[in-house]
Amino acid sequence: MARTLRSARRGQLAAFGLGFCCASAIGAAGAYPAFERFARVVADVEAHFEREVSASALVEAALNGLAGALDEHSAYYDAATWRAIRDREAGLLVGVGVATEARACGLSVTRVEPYGPAERAGIVVGECIQSVDGLPATAPALEGPEGTALRLGLVDGSRPREVAVLRGRARPPAVEARAIGNDLVHVRVRHLADPVARPLADAVAARKRAPAGMVLDLRGNPGGRVEEAAALVDLFVQSGVIVSTRRRAGGDDVLQARASADDWSFPVVVLVDGETASAAEIVAGALRDLGRAQLAGARTYGKGSVQRLFAYEDGAALKLTVGRYYLPSGTPILDHQGLEPDVLVEPRAGADAALEAGIALLRR
Repeated sequence: MARTLRSARRGQLAAFGLGFCCASAIGAAGAYPAFERFARVVADVEAHFEREVSASALVEAALNGLAGALDEHSAYYDAATWRAIRDREAGLLVGVGVATEARACGLSVTRVEPYGPAERAGIVVGECIQSVDGLPATAPALEGPEGTALRLGLVDGSRPREVAVLRGRARPPAVEARAIGNDLVHVRVRHLADPVARPLADAVAARKRAPAGMVLDLRGNPGGRVEEAAALVDLFVQSGVIVSTRRRAGGDDVLQARASADDWSFPVVVLVDGETASAAEIVAGALRDLGRAQLAGARTYGKGSVQRLFAYEDGAALKLTVGRYYLPSGTPILDHQGLEPDVLVEPRAGADAALEAGIALLRR
């Protein structure tokens, strides 16, 4: 009887696999045997694995593996995980402004966000968070409602200490501009998630006279909205394609510059590094391709793929790479290859070598 029941169950799962195949409109030769094989594997694991595991749990694991095998940017989220991500993005859950890696000591601090709670508390890169409110430190334990308090047990070498921190957002201004002498301006653009083109235009317009040149600093900029990247580039150019988005399934987009009497003509040097990514790479690459800037610093991160979110009725979601960004020259931004700067700058202790190189290029 048990053998008969298992055979029936296997048949049901095989039918599920075939039905899924048909529902997904997969017409490639060999697809049906592949889905039948998947159903048979699920049935065998469910029937024979050393401990009980449900078919639904196995399917969830398979979906995770499917998305993860495509590329590093695609991911499948079950309903609980996707809900937590949305809460975090909505600001319902915030941390203390650090990036960490799990180590034997606990959570090793690899980055401290400027203007964040951790920076205000004196936490520095290299310290290890051993405990959160007296319990072993985990990354999820750092997150919670904004304004709530926690105590962090830290160690740097053999020196333990404890600090009190309020959870909150790191809120550095997206754009900061400062004069360099009487003729140049240094503009730091930290991200492109918020409007940056208009604040930058206002800052330049507020000067008594137009600068003779600009150092546009995109170091550490993780990107943001491609529309904001295009708006920033549009301040410097009169015409031309800024960026195009190409998708295998069609629906390509092209963002072009629009001529304006206010467009700037002064020379520009863009500073980049290994953390300049995505939309920030579009800004750097487009300005160079359109003949408006030189790049100085280090090779950029390399993230030119486009993701789309598919949300499902049960609360799960799929983030899928569906296309790629192309620069005005027609060159794609390839993942992990990035943009090679025109002037490669080696770091120098006690100095901002890249900024010095950018100023030197403008003063030639």
